Amino acid sequence: MTSKVSYIMHTTENCPWCAKAKALFEYYGVSYQARYEKSPEWDTYPAIYRIDNESIELIGGFNELATYSFDHGL
Repeated sequence: MTSKVSYIMHTTENCPWCAKAKALFEYYGVSYQARYEKSPEWDTYPAIYRIDNESIELIGGFNELATYSFDHGL
């Protein structure tokens, strides 16, 4: 079975860290679903989740996404 990976980003308008995360996704050519609501598990914006089939993993904010992309790719 092939693994289908997708991303969700909880974001808000005029958020510089959200803009950086969006740019990183664009750099890697990865699509994501933007949700304009607060994440229940992360206190700041953005809050980024990786979804792999039925598994949901909280990556964190922009810094965590940058580290994750360096370590694992997107």
